[in-house]
Amino acid sequence: MLRLVFITALILLPSIGSAEPTNFRAGIGAFALDIGHAPAGLPDGSQTGFSLFGEFPQSNHTASRFILYRIDGGDGVRLTGGETQLMWGMGLAQPGFRLYTGPAWHYDRMRVTHSGGHNTRTFNGWGWQIGTGWQYRAVTLDVAATFRDRHDYNRETRRAGLPKGDVWTHNLLLSYRF
Repeated sequence: MLRLVFITALILLPSIGSAEPTNFRAGIGAFALDIGHAPAGLPDGSQTGFSLFGEFPQSNHTASRFILYRIDGGDGVRLTGGETQLMWGMGLAQPGFRLYTGPAWHYDRMRVTHSGGHNTRTFNGWGWQIGTGWQYRAVTLDVAATFRDRHDYNRETRRAGLPKGDVWTHNLLLSYRF
């Protein structure tokens, strides 16, 4: 997945024109969900998936982003979902350094394994995200993470007799500003 992000960056950088783009960004990324003390079959951070996202800075200090993601782990982990983020920070609408934080809402559909077989379960709730990055002309590279409410996920860890754990997402995001 990291190779795909790097190759896309190499393709986009030479094609950047001198005309000033709008503030809308679209991009791809590498995505991971890390459920602390995850039972077998749930993401524990070692499985990486991909994401597609759109971002719209309303000003240099506020923006919103919507991410769709998927993990198809070879170890039986199956996850699809989305996250909406409100971003407050600096450098969100201009080239250069970016730093942001804000609330997030997620919706996951995940395959879980029980004694009776596989089931699909929905997990949703609030979180708090933080990120940083750099925009060069119309290309932006960000590293971001979201700390999520663990209530829904802990139901599965309790079923497996495991202790509660924190839930994080990790993103490496590459976008182009149109």
